[in-house]
Amino acid sequence: METIIRPAETTADYDAIWRMWQEVMAQREYYPYDETYDRVAIEATWINRDNVCVVAERGSQVVGAYILRPNQPGYGNHIANVAYMVDTTQRGQGIGKLLGAHSIAMAKASGYLAMQFNLVLTTNVSAVRAWLANGFEIIGTVPEAFRHHQLGLVSAHIMYRKL
Repeated sequence: METIIRPAETTADYDAIWRMWQEVMAQREYYPYDETYDRVAIEATWINRDNVCVVAERGSQVVGAYILRPNQPGYGNHIANVAYMVDTTQRGQGIGKLLGAHSIAMAKASGYLAMQFNLVLTTNVSAVRAWLANGFEIIGTVPEAFRHHQLGLVSAHIMYRKL
């Protein structure tokens, strides 16, 4: 089935992203947000129209999303920060790869000079491998940066790619 990547534009898009968000957060393996982050808090930082918010759609179903925003304000706003998620039932079908390629092109087109991921867990082996294959490098590792629900304290990479 064809995957269409497009801007999130409708309330239905944002509702679908919120549903995915809840599923991914419940896994407690990828993002640092805990159960105290309700939709209002998430809309203030992640799912909002101030960020470039993009969805991947198959048929009429939103199956993935990413946000693109400056990694830092002011004098640091030339480096992009991107965060991704794929519907848990759709993983392993290349959606993340498509979103990654799209986000790199979008960041370049938006005038960013580089991209940085601030928290790629060392336990998320597939993500680390994918980003390395897409030209990112590990520029640092923060020891015990994440309280993993099964593994305890795990480290996280900071990954960077010049555009």
